[in-house]
Amino acid sequence: MKNLRKIILSAIVAGVLIVPGIPATADAKDGDGHHHFRQSDRHGKFHGRRDLRHSRWERNHGRQDKHHYRRDVRHDNRGHHNKPEIRQDFKDIRNARNEVKQGRKELRGDYQELRRDRAELRRDIRNGASKEEIFRDRQEIRADLKEIRRDRTDLQQDQARLDAARRELKADLRKR
Repeated sequence: MKNLRKIILSAIVAGVLIVPGIPATADAKDGDGHHHFRQSDRHGKFHGRRDLRHSRWERNHGRQDKHHYRRDVRHDNRGHHNKPEIRQDFKDIRNARNEVKQGRKELRGDYQELRRDRAELRRDIRNGASKEEIFRDRQEIRADLKEIRRDRTDLQQDQARLDAARRELKADLRKR
């Protein structure tokens, strides 16, 4: 019974000591000096914690928000070039990209046509077509393969032109 009384008495004493400190901790500032809870300013109006520290003047002219930084000349105005040779390099790259895009589109179409021809040849063989028809289909497939090889070499040449134009632009930009 004595131990129970001591526990209850110590809990009451601890509560009496903690209760007066609760309002003081409610107004405590964190490490940055910001208030966690609302409080009144000198006009008697309530504001949130941001309004107390950051008035319009402080946001525009205060020390906290001023950033002193140097201009990064590599990124400022980097899309504008006055030199005609650099502009021409950009045009060459754009044209080479369009040629590569067109070559890829043609190559895709040729591959689709080749697939259709091969499927037709398989159907003809399955259905027991004549030797002449199978021979014609095989010749057509061979012609399509030659065309695909030509288109592939054209695409490789266009890609090489694009790489050369990019290298030339990089060299001109370094000279600038």
